[in-house]
Amino acid sequence: MLEDITAHAPVPNLSVKLGLYNDIDVSLPLSEICDRAVLAVKSIKHDYKRPYASYDGAVSQQLYKAQMLEARFHSALKNKEFVVWYQPKFEPVHKTLLGAEALVRWKQKDGRIMPPGEFLPVFEKDGLIGQLDAYVFEEVCIFQQFCLSEGIPVLPVSVNLSRSSIFGKDIVERYQKIADQYNVPVSCVPIEITESAFIRSSEVKPVADAFVKAGFELHMDDFGSGRSSLNGLNVLPFSEVKFDKSLIDYIGDAQGDKVLKHTMALMDDLGLRTIAEGVETEAQKEFLIQCGVDGIHGYLFAKPMEESEYLKLLQ
Repeated sequence: MLEDITAHAPVPNLSVKLGLYNDIDVSLPLSEICDRAVLAVKSIKHDYKRPYASYDGAVSQQLYKAQMLEARFHSALKNKEFVVWYQPKFEPVHKTLLGAEALVRWKQKDGRIMPPGEFLPVFEKDGLIGQLDAYVFEEVCIFQQFCLSEGIPVLPVSVNLSRSSIFGKDIVERYQKIADQYNVPVSCVPIEITESAFIRSSEVKPVADAFVKAGFELHMDDFGSGRSSLNGLNVLPFSEVKFDKSLIDYIGDAQGDKVLKHTMALMDDLGLRTIAEGVETEAQKEFLIQCGVDGIHGYLFAKPMEESEYLKLLQ
């Protein structure tokens, strides 16, 4: 079947992968039967030697884990098992604290911290991510309100907005209402939109414009990780651009240095602030300073930290 498809395909050198679900349990809903075949093919997504895979024990375990995470989501949200960690941003020359990015972790009952890579893809697929985005935004607003009431310096904490959340009903009004509920100026909670959302920049623009009109700052996240960055910069009203770690890792390579240097010069011409993420070495920091970067975050200065640690840093 695979040979026949590739032989008659209108695209040369076409690679076809199939996911198979054998011994079908006909009591299952059709959607779950299809999901099992999809999970099988996803298991060989990056294995170019295997053109097909069957749903088996390992794939079954993956599906079971996803279902367990989904089943626990609402109780975890209610019990505040999702906790916000903070990734500090620094001005690189004097190491002045500029603010932070909010990151979500899942704290298990046994105290283990589940990293986002284990649960975010599941919630992005099933649509639960919108509720989690709003939860994180509210938790950051509560934190900022605490700082305001205690006279602790209040610096911007940017919050990620997933692709599905961007198109949520009345998203700007909902976020504005949450900020107002805690008497937090929206300038304290910038919104980060990942670069991958700009594939549909014409559809994102009304939402982006509405956020800016409401007083929010809009930041571009993961610049350089996709293919639509410059189009997004041209269409959407950003004030800050965060360079993806994949670009920072090229520092030291002659070609990579040129790309970063000229791209940062372009950002400066456009009047956009620049942040470099994933900075791990002194050499990277010094090169970025020469390029005129406004801020950096990464393990060189600080790892993501719990709220209590970040509070000490602010104080």
